[in-house]
Amino acid sequence: MYDFDTSNLFAYLDTMLRLVGGALKLDPVAFQAVFDYRGEPTWLLFWIVFGAGLSLMVGQSVVLFANQVTPVRFLVSLILGALTFVLNVVVVVLVVWAMANLLGERSWALGQIARAIALASGPYWLAFLILIPYLGLILERALKIYVFLALLVALITVFNITFWGALGGGLVALILAQAINTLLGRLLTPLTARLTETLVGAVEISSTREIYEMFARRNQIVD
Repeated sequence: MYDFDTSNLFAYLDTMLRLVGGALKLDPVAFQAVFDYRGEPTWLLFWIVFGAGLSLMVGQSVVLFANQVTPVRFLVSLILGALTFVLNVVVVVLVVWAMANLLGERSWALGQIARAIALASGPYWLAFLILIPYLGLILERALKIYVFLALLVALITVFNITFWGALGGGLVALILAQAINTLLGRLLTPLTARLTETLVGAVEISSTREIYEMFARRNQIVD
């Protein structure tokens, strides 16, 4: 069902969509398939994560519209955001891998764990739905829960642990990953801010929450 046929572009896309579909269904077989695969699906999983990040950026693109970003800078911003998402997933992978090797009774291959964790980002392919008016923030929170559930399925499948073990390990891994990402973000903020301003331009409104709050205030004034 989850074969890795990459012989041509159409087969490549079909394989990728099948895996994303498996992640959306929280199907353990999909996570087991990418974990057990003996080939090198590195780029395939990269595009799955990149697609998830791109969809997430599209869902949050109302921020760019509000700041009247030009089409070229809009596209550049989407790509930069998607690549940042990929880096965040890489940090999560490294944290899970380090925890597994430190706390586990066997040695775990980084590549195999990376595949399963990468596939857990599949539900974010639906993140473009965040653009739906009035439902955006609710959908964004729901997708975060959805992705976390996918991560739990990946952990349970790969490490053959209980739900509670996966829940505890997953929470600790995400907390550590968030701390690392925050630290890296602070260290790289001057560079990334300068790069973003150069390529995208100055952004006055930085989050979808600010957009919704702005519209809420306007509606209160009108009422």
